[in-house]
Amino acid sequence: MSYKSNFFTKLTHWEYWPTWLVYLPVVFYYFLLSLRARSFFFFTLANPDMEMGGLYNCSKYRQLSKLPDALKPKTIFLQTGSSLESASKALILHGINYPIIAKPDRGERGTAVKVIGCTEQLENYLQESQSDVLLQEFIQSPFEAGVFYYRLPSESSGQIPSIVLKDFLTVIGDGKSNLKDLVNEIPRGRLVSTELFKDGRLNPEEVLVLGKEKLLEPIGNHNRGTKFLDGTHFSNAELVQVFDKISHQLGSFFYGRVDLKAPSLEDFIQGKGIKILEINGVNAEPAHIYDPNAKLFDGIVTLLKHWGIIYQISRENKHLAPSNLSIKEAWDHYNRWKKIKKIA
Repeated sequence: MSYKSNFFTKLTHWEYWPTWLVYLPVVFYYFLLSLRARSFFFFTLANPDMEMGGLYNCSKYRQLSKLPDALKPKTIFLQTGSSLESASKALILHGINYPIIAKPDRGERGTAVKVIGCTEQLENYLQESQSDVLLQEFIQSPFEAGVFYYRLPSESSGQIPSIVLKDFLTVIGDGKSNLKDLVNEIPRGRLVSTELFKDGRLNPEEVLVLGKEKLLEPIGNHNRGTKFLDGTHFSNAELVQVFDKISHQLGSFFYGRVDLKAPSLEDFIQGKGIKILEINGVNAEPAHIYDPNAKLFDGIVTLLKHWGIIYQISRENKHLAPSNLSIKEAWDHYNRWKKIKKIA
């Protein structure tokens, strides 16, 4: 029953379709743009300071380190194989208390991102990880968003064509059903049910009292059950000014999505109290297209439009450095990333 329900949910909601299927028209358009640019790697000039323009294998820490402390969570970089002792000392030195967020420095789509609640969990995470790791203070605010921003190099101000608001996976108790049953009653929850209960963080037999709400997944990724809601209408001139400043602070950053937290929606709209969690480059999607009410055709048109923007930015930046990366160099770069992704 669960299998059939999951299949029907995925079939009727394109937001769950395989990425390759949704991106087929984009791939054809990319090849057309590559012919025009006479380079398969023209996109690397969209963000010249990011590895591969931010397509993959890009260091999160390197980008965050360019920002002032007021704009980001306290963050610690640990090299591969770092000990629990060195990690614990770093946490004390930076004044970071549990719970914390642990994540690979180079990773995509929430891979190996975990909330760590104690020393024992941190030790297990470090032992399992074979890549560089970031430890971040856990920002308790329930408000999280992804702001898509781009700026033409010839202009001092950019645009915010996409804002996604993240609605975290929660359940509300009825006083009789256990947690696992409540999760499986929600199509979005049923899709991630196995992963939710795998690490023992949640007790599947817990019964919530009537009306009690429980947050199931604090990591705001779509593949972890978070609902993406279109908040593009909240874009305003004041917010654009905030991200213009951030763009210039990041150096040669012209295109991407900034994932952030803020104390509230109202604060976010005014650009107040923002804490930037991650900065994504050309791999970033205008994630509002995955709103459950969004149409597939509109989503594909938006993706095509954004690749046109990448092309336009790259053409304006062609004087900075030639995008003459060889296929072998790109393949080697990709394989290093795949190795990290596999063991993260």
